[in-house]
Amino acid sequence: MKQLLSATQLDIGVRALAGRIAADYSGRRPTVIGVLTGSIVFMADMIRQIDLPLRIGLVAARSYRGAA
Repeated sequence: MKQLLSATQLDIGVRALAGRIAADYSGRRPTVIGVLTGSIVFMADMIRQIDLPLRIGLVAARSYRGAA
C-alpha cells in the first residue's frame, strides 16, 4: 500500500485541527461525533489535543447492496 502521509504529517494535521476546534469552541462544550468504523483512532488522537470539556458520540452506518 502506498503511504500518502507520514506519521509526523498526520500528527501535525491532527494538532492543527484540534487547535482550530478548541479556538472556535472556546468557552463551550462541543460534541464530537465519529462515524464507525474507522474513526475511533483518529478521534481519540484528536480529542486528546482539545483542552475543552467534550461530549463524544458515535454513529454506526451501513451501506446496502442492490436496490435498497
